[in-house]
Amino acid sequence: MVLAVVMAGVLLPAGLVSAHVGGVAAAWTIAIGGALILVHLCVATVRRWPAQSFIGGSLACVVLLIAPDIDGVTDFVESSDYSPILLPSTLCFFALLYFVSAHTRPPWPNLALGVGLAGSCLTLARLWGFTGTPINSWAWWLLLGTTAFGGTVAAWSMGRYRVTRAAWTTQLAERVAADERRRIAREMHDVVAHSLAVMVSQAEAGRLVVPKSPERAPEILTTIADAGREALTEMRGLLGVLRDDELPTEPQPGLADLPALIERVRAAGVDVELSTDDHLQVPPAVGLTIYRVVQEALTNVTRHAGRRPTAHVTVEHTADGIGVLITNTGTVPATTNPGRGLAGMRERVDTVGGTLESGPADGGWRVCVRVPS
Repeated sequence: MVLAVVMAGVLLPAGLVSAHVGGVAAAWTIAIGGALILVHLCVATVRRWPAQSFIGGSLACVVLLIAPDIDGVTDFVESSDYSPILLPSTLCFFALLYFVSAHTRPPWPNLALGVGLAGSCLTLARLWGFTGTPINSWAWWLLLGTTAFGGTVAAWSMGRYRVTRAAWTTQLAERVAADERRRIAREMHDVVAHSLAVMVSQAEAGRLVVPKSPERAPEILTTIADAGREALTEMRGLLGVLRDDELPTEPQPGLADLPALIERVRAAGVDVELSTDDHLQVPPAVGLTIYRVVQEALTNVTRHAGRRPTAHVTVEHTADGIGVLITNTGTVPATTNPGRGLAGMRERVDTVGGTLESGPADGGWRVCVRVPS
């Protein structure tokens, strides 16, 4: 609407005056004045009804194109006649072309471009032989052709660029949202799967051990409670991020939390050894990735490696960053559904620019990770 008001205020008065004093028949004066007003009204309504407004503006330009020559205050040279298609309000066609190419679905944009190019050709044909300009003939035709064809293509291209950019922005936003959903799914899987594996393992052990050794019941129940409490804490942090809460959340785990993780897995019945280099310093994202990979690998050991498995975790500096090696004894049944654990680990490692290899080794399972430090 602002554009329509500005264009009408700048372009319309000169056109109406020219039509009024143009020296043509009254019917043509009314037709030219009505066409000028119509083309500006179409600019005012083009955002709401782009196709209909473009059609109306094109018909108004046709009236200006076929109208007889006029002679008025906007003439290039005094007493020289010229076609009404040269009136300033004709520039409104470019605005209409832009909006119809930017806000309509196919085939309207291509049809509008065709109408614009056809109109440019008809305009040049209508003005053929016009000599009422003080500049050289070749310069005049160069200027007119550039304005007609160049303006048409530029207006259409700008509209299509807007559509393409909007589609690209939407696709990018959807991709970011999908990546975030996958990240949250990985976090939830790692938290829930690990904690439930420890809790289930302890509950099954308690069912067998407590009847014979009642004194071990507090130890087993404490391990179950600690695993559940840790899961609730991490899930509360994830939900706080999703809700954008202002309340502080627990920091994400990293390398410093590996010893506590190892102790919980040991309490679940897995004999685990941890070997790390002293003073390892990594970015928080890399530290979280290493922690989650170790957590998922040990969770799989707890769930699938049979009774009394053993595992060894090594985290050390390498020539190209940080190396993580998790090995265990005990075989994974061939019919075991791998689920999302291994895929989630690989996605995590890929996110920080690392590599992951996994597979059977020495009667057990081996997970090898390389991440940049």
